[in-house]
Amino acid sequence: MTETNRNRLFNRQIIIILFFVLLSVSSFFIPFFKIDLMFSEKIQSINSIVFSNVMWFVSSMGNYPYMLVVVGVTCMLMYLLKLRTEASLSLLSTAGGALTGSIIKYLVDRPRPTSALVQVSVFFSDKSYPSNHVLIFTVFFGFLLYLLLKSSKLSFNSIILSIIFIMCIGSIGISRIYLGAHWPSDVVGGYLFGIIWLIFTIKLYNSINGKR
Repeated sequence: MTETNRNRLFNRQIIIILFFVLLSVSSFFIPFFKIDLMFSEKIQSINSIVFSNVMWFVSSMGNYPYMLVVVGVTCMLMYLLKLRTEASLSLLSTAGGALTGSIIKYLVDRPRPTSALVQVSVFFSDKSYPSNHVLIFTVFFGFLLYLLLKSSKLSFNSIILSIIFIMCIGSIGISRIYLGAHWPSDVVGGYLFGIIWLIFTIKLYNSINGKR
């Protein structure tokens, strides 16, 4: 990678961090934005049994203990396939992301959407910002996607897996809004912080493997 490309990448990373900080501070003072309500109403107005079932399935996959099983089994398989560094980093980064996301939730202290404003299908006692479901999906599936794409031999199976990972990352945010568990800005915050954590994980991985 040339120096110019490195600088461009660094600048983009700074922009993502600044945007996340700005959104986090705003969410501390504002329970929800007008655009949150508008997007929530649009997504929840989708009247399709298939869409509803998919949203429930994707969102449920991120619940405890299902996501714990998915992460645990995947990391165990990678470890058995001699991908020990990849397995360890995947497990640690996902756990670290979930922990720091919970800390930010506590600090921002933003309330969840209420049934007086949107259709709330699932109720949680913790706070709303950022969405930990989105954060964890972005970190976990994002790192798996990176490992597949960096492989010099892209097979049919790896392409199918890549599509599945992308769909998981993309659909989890929509599902949290559709079920009334989060505001769209909570979801954006989850994606932003997930990307930040994913970048850190990839940098650490490349550093361990002696790559810049």
